[in-house]
Amino acid sequence: MSKKILAISSPGGHWIQLNKICDGLQQHQSHKIIYAVPAVRFKSKADKKHYNIIDVSADNKWKLLPCALQIFYILLKERPDTIISTGAAPGVLAMFLAKVLRINTIWVDSIANVKQISRSGRMIKKHVNVFLTQWQDLEDDIAQHQGAIL
Repeated sequence: MSKKILAISSPGGHWIQLNKICDGLQQHQSHKIIYAVPAVRFKSKADKKHYNIIDVSADNKWKLLPCALQIFYILLKERPDTIISTGAAPGVLAMFLAKVLRINTIWVDSIANVKQISRSGRMIKKHVNVFLTQWQDLEDDIAQHQGAIL
């Protein structure tokens, strides 16, 4: 039985890191990965399903509701077993919605956050099933260090 994973992040570095994770997961035939990312030219292969969502950040909070509605629609339509995110606002929204829908969640905090957990990571740290940091110095009772992506 194939596990369905929704991979969601902000564009840029978050997206690059998420793709590296998903490339590793894609090698396991027991995983079907669905992607959701704002405004990225997605180089789609025939077996990759992709949703384009509204880009949202702390600078444009008025986009939170439309983005949340898009993510909620994706979650209801796709019914993923797990959501994985490398961060920022779309990932945070997905994690909170997943908690309501009782979907498993994995947060991988960005490698760019060397001295402290990211702002979005701090917001959802206690609300996800697995929280991973890429820096051993940031490991604590919730944040686990299992290595770095890049």
